[in-house]
Amino acid sequence: MSSFRFFRCLTIAAAMAATGAALPALADSAVSVTFQPNNPWTQEIGKITRMDYAQDYTVSIAAGKTFQINLVTRDPNVFFTVKNDSQRKKLVDTYQTGATTWSISNADAATYTIHVYVQPEAMQRGEVADYALQIGQYGQSDMRAPTTTVTFEDSKPWVQTVGTLDSQATSRDYAVAIAAGETLAVNLVTRNPNVHFKVADQANGQTLVDSGAGTATSWTTPVETAATYTISVYADAQAVPPGAKAGYALQIGHYVQGNAQPATAASAAVPAVESAPASPAEAASTPD
Repeated sequence: MSSFRFFRCLTIAAAMAATGAALPALADSAVSVTFQPNNPWTQEIGKITRMDYAQDYTVSIAAGKTFQINLVTRDPNVFFTVKNDSQRKKLVDTYQTGATTWSISNADAATYTIHVYVQPEAMQRGEVADYALQIGQYGQSDMRAPTTTVTFEDSKPWVQTVGTLDSQATSRDYAVAIAAGETLAVNLVTRNPNVHFKVADQANGQTLVDSGAGTATSWTTPVETAATYTISVYADAQAVPPGAKAGYALQIGHYVQGNAQPATAASAAVPAVESAPASPAEAASTPD
């Protein structure tokens, strides 16, 4: 800095101090962001003003995780930038993009600085902009909801469960025990073509079917030895971006092998797609 510019800055600072005005505060004290065990998300609450117009956050993201930021605020003048500290590279500036959500696949472990800010000239004197900064780091294992155990009522060979997938839970697992000599049947009802199911034998972890590899929405298998199966309903992460939900109904059946009319029994016990209960239909019609 030239001696003239340095003298000018000192003069301005002295003048502001003399009039009692505060110097604009930059984000010179970054907040270190941490995550609680077994929780891929954390939230920071803050406020910025015309004078204190920025706040920095630093966060370390593990390798192989998706790093995501959601900015929640009622003030359209609040923005954020993200910089990869090791590369010294700015990755996004939402003042330019207009977005309130941003994410990136983190191949290598890295530390990032999130700079939340306003344009001071766009704020009134005394105006305060409140915001919440939601920060996530998640992989496939973090995006699974707890496994649901499926049971059957007496004399009812079918059971139906309804659910939704979203950007924070792109897979839901169901465990079902089937007796020897029975047939396991699975039907997936959904209006979202990106929602699929797969079935695995819990005893050996072997995947028996994955509908994502084809177009089938129904599947059956004979069960020679009593076993417990995990049925996973899932969607690719890009199919359910933040704010979107993918609805489905999962129908699971069991009946004695050799039953002459398994399809008739199924249609009697489980409604067809058009006559499914309101909740799965409403969930399925949620924008993808």
